Amino acid sequence: MNLFKTSFWAALSSVIKMLAGIVTSKIMAIYIGPAGIALLGNFNNIVGILTTFSNGAISSGITKYISQYESEEEKRSIVSHALKITLVCSVLLGVVVVALKDVLSKMTFGNTEYSNVFVILGVTVVFFGLNATITGVLNGYTYIKELILTGILGSILSMLLAYFITIRFGLFGALVNAIIAQIFIFAINVFFVNKLKLFNRQMLREKLDRLLLVDLLKFALMSIVSALVVPVSTLVIRKYVFDNFSGNEAGYVQGIWSISNTYLSVVTTTLSIYYLPTLSGIQDRAKLRAEIKNGYKFILPLAVLAGVMIFIFRDLIINILYTPEFLPMREYFTFQIIGDGLKIASWILAYLMVAKAMTRLFIVTEVIFSLTYVLFSVVFMNLFGSVGVTYGYALNYFLYLILMLFLFRKILLPNRKDTEFQQ
Repeated sequence: MNLFKTSFWAALSSVIKMLAGIVTSKIMAIYIGPAGIALLGNFNNIVGILTTFSNGAISSGITKYISQYESEEEKRSIVSHALKITLVCSVLLGVVVVALKDVLSKMTFGNTEYSNVFVILGVTVVFFGLNATITGVLNGYTYIKELILTGILGSILSMLLAYFITIRFGLFGALVNAIIAQIFIFAINVFFVNKLKLFNRQMLREKLDRLLLVDLLKFALMSIVSALVVPVSTLVIRKYVFDNFSGNEAGYVQGIWSISNTYLSVVTTTLSIYYLPTLSGIQDRAKLRAEIKNGYKFILPLAVLAGVMIFIFRDLIINILYTPEFLPMREYFTFQIIGDGLKIASWILAYLMVAKAMTRLFIVTEVIFSLTYVLFSVVFMNLFGSVGVTYGYALNYFLYLILMLFLFRKILLPNRKDTEFQQ
């Protein structure tokens, strides 16, 4: 599937997810308010971290090697190893989550009132792991329609669950909704897996290959670092807003992050389901340059146009997604949208680090720029108030883009020695 078709399916998925997200956000805004949305954001950060660990953090590795290997036997071996790693990691993680339910609740909510939510999470985390693994497999085989259809159905189911559970149980219901939706998504994934005949019991009996495990471990390290430093940095920033400003302002920050993630989902979806497998399979530098240029000609303008539209209609969007209580959030849009454009411009290049397993470089840059994001945000918040979070975000991605342009300058600029890509 080419870039245009992938973007079309990604756009269709994003529109439906956006509509489902509008309804869900409205429900949350009415029934749990700005402070509740901020706490839900904390919980979603924790869930994101646990989701990554639940399959050993190898989703990107699964996609890369299935797309890179040519023989069906090698592809099946990847799937076999992925299943075993997922089952072991998710079971162990579930035990740890249940055992540390009170600690996790205090860390996330500041009290143990919602400890039972982590018990539910621990029991069901295996579904998170299996869903992540199946997504990696579908992506590697480029079953884009099935992958996107799963996301669409998952968004609709999550919206329906949010309606029934949050209205009745408030914040507790909103938290549980973030968990049990994965069970329904798993059922959808199983349907496609059976239809495409991607798994069989024999896979679990295959012997482990040490070299393959090492290759997957490289991606595990990258994913673990990303899963830790990115959510932790947002947790730290959100807590700083809570402690130094107010719960409502923390809700505004979470609100602008949610809007940003929603409208950029069409771009990030295209990057993950098209760019990662495509770049993984390309070794010729000239072809890499051509794919990256396509990204800058097609994906970046799309992101910029979407950002401009979001800015123009920001008041309408706030009223549709949230309530009049969130109107002060309008001042957060300008630099958040500027940062979004810089983010996509840098990510088009940054995906090379994942596609080419540039483990050390990825980890170093991820850690450094997560730290600078927190630093810049705190500095600007002390100078300009909580809106300074968006100033820090824009500056951070500006510097990140400059670094990516420098690191990959040899790919962007043609020369006479355009042969295989060298890490």
